[in-house]
Amino acid sequence: MISVKDQIKAMNSTLAGRKNAKEDATHLIRDEKDQAQQVLTVQDRKALYLLKCENCEYVIQGKPVKIFIENCKNIVIKIEDKVITGMVDIWKSENISLEFERSVSVFQLDNIKTIAIRLPTHEHFGSMVWTGVDDISLHFGDQTHNLSYSQLQTRLPDLRPEMDQFKTTFIEGLPRTEAVVRLENGYPATRSEEASFRELERKKDEVLRGQSEQDD
Repeated sequence: MISVKDQIKAMNSTLAGRKNAKEDATHLIRDEKDQAQQVLTVQDRKALYLLKCENCEYVIQGKPVKIFIENCKNIVIKIEDKVITGMVDIWKSENISLEFERSVSVFQLDNIKTIAIRLPTHEHFGSMVWTGVDDISLHFGDQTHNLSYSQLQTRLPDLRPEMDQFKTTFIEGLPRTEAVVRLENGYPATRSEEASFRELERKKDEVLRGQSEQDD
């Protein structure tokens, strides 16, 4: 029988292994201050994670699997290659400027003051789920689109800054921002997307019922 002491030791070893695996999968830049432009190479399949950095500028080479930016201020980043999953997550930050040369599928923004995102065209922009963000500027070539939570709050005074989310997409070259609802699978969607999802589910049910009747 394995003793309690050995069980605890084995559990701690497992947890340490998981922690090391997570660290190995992340290119972490932490607590950097006042750095002039740096060229950083991120190994493919590693996530780029900026934490508590201020007044820094980076050129990112390689193909990070994701990008995370937390609690940073006055940061300029240019990503020269693709983000493998196309996912960028930023929260609790201020004055962030991002430039991408390849498409980004999803931006997740939370509690940010001033952010600029640059992409070659609006077709390189997938969607953006955001809450509590003031002063968003989206730049596509010579086109600029501005969004902010305070603008929405003037039209919808009952908004809850810490809870209500919005999703911005581009339809025929123009931005559309709608409130987010959660589908049954937890995926964030807009009311129009929810209606499309339910219509698709209804059609699937009709097909399955038809097949069942044929089998009878």
